[in-house]
Amino acid sequence: MKRNNYRRNKFGMTGLLILLISLFTSCTTEVTLTLKQDDSVAIQFEGGAGQAFAKMISSAAGLGGSGTGSDGEAGELLIDTGSVSYELAKAGFSEVKVSQKKGGAVSIIMNDKKQNSYLFSSKIVKAEKGKLISAITRKSLEDFYNSSDEQTRMILDLFLAPVFNNEEMSEEEYIEMVGAFYGEGAAKEVSESFVKINLISKDGTKETQNIPLTQLLCGNFNY
Repeated sequence: MKRNNYRRNKFGMTGLLILLISLFTSCTTEVTLTLKQDDSVAIQFEGGAGQAFAKMISSAAGLGGSGTGSDGEAGELLIDTGSVSYELAKAGFSEVKVSQKKGGAVSIIMNDKKQNSYLFSSKIVKAEKGKLISAITRKSLEDFYNSSDEQTRMILDLFLAPVFNNEEMSEEEYIEMVGAFYGEGAAKEVSESFVKINLISKDGTKETQNIPLTQLLCGNFNY
């Protein structure tokens, strides 16, 4: 039992990070946060896994690429959804549901009851007077990285992201660097990836941002 728990702790968080990385290197990842009347926040991630980059991450982390999806089919899957659900629950999220189908489509649904997850502690998202506000800046991304544990930083480092290394770099230069390290397939995935963020406030109003992944990783913001 102790050995099983150790393996779950060791590989579960890595699997979570691989899952998030695979989501963010899909063509479009959609993240929806809904502020409820009791001040809890419902969070939903939807996206298709970016295969080239995610496989590289999986290999670097020493994880296998086979498993069983939520539809019961055996196939090439990147993560153990049970371990990911466990880690998200341990991180403070409740009502966690993670599903991954053969081919890479991934969905995560969960709640942040007290707004104390890393999304809020890093100040990437804020809740003020019944309204959700996006606060994605170079500094908030740097703070997120600097406050992360060693394993999280190790995985984030695989992105070679200038924003996490106190470097200034154009998005074109960054894509060229990714291609040199990981190949043109991974570089193409990253260059074509967008993160769509939907913020729904208590009154039902919705604000949407569509941010290129390269802009996030380079920290190139005009605000």
